Amino acid sequence: MKERLTAYDVVDHYDDSYFADLADRYRRRNRFARRRIANVFSLLPDVRGRTVLDLGCGMGTFTLEAARRGAHALGIDLVPPALRAAARVAREESVAQASFALGDVAALPARTACADIVLAADLTEHLDDKTFQSLLEESRRALRPGGLLVIYTPESSHLFERLRDSGVMKQDPSHIGVRSGKQLADAVERSGFQLQKLTYLPSHLPGWNLLERTFAHWVPLLRRRAGVVARRPV
Repeated sequence: MKERLTAYDVVDHYDDSYFADLADRYRRRNRFARRRIANVFSLLPDVRGRTVLDLGCGMGTFTLEAARRGAHALGIDLVPPALRAAARVAREESVAQASFALGDVAALPARTACADIVLAADLTEHLDDKTFQSLLEESRRALRPGGLLVIYTPESSHLFERLRDSGVMKQDPSHIGVRSGKQLADAVERSGFQLQKLTYLPSHLPGWNLLERTFAHWVPLLRRRAGVVARRPV
């Protein structure tokens, strides 16, 4: 983890071109987008009729997908380019039920106990420890008793992340907080959540993802993504 940087130091990395690339992958439903959606929704319960807060929503993939599945979905992001991209994709995809709002995950623009599910997908790797802790505290506040916090993020022990740390592969400069599944699970429990699940999910790469599916439980080098599900106590 790059301790000297905070989430706010890297915010300029998220410009219109950053979200345009993600929006293009989503609209084409390429292999990356399909696997990403499948991974995240494997962690979620049936979202029909539930209120879902999608934190760090970016161009809106999971807000849109939750709304398609019948959720009351609100995407929240800190940077205006994300919301512009999300609104555009929502129009192009004709998903009128999805809503988006400008906001900081460390101080959510949401009422206390308003949400059934708080989703942080491909977000926590962009957060320093202090901001990550604030996200956990704000998520707990925003969730109804019994509500779920779901985290989906790159796993620090995976081969790709280790190669990035060593400089062999290029690291995304905004990835200042890539953590292990155990670190994530410990953090949510310290914040008063009841851990429901820690699992590892595969990449979109053919062949390689078969190895990840089969051996990730035993081989940390094959843990491409960590998935954490935790419940706010009743």
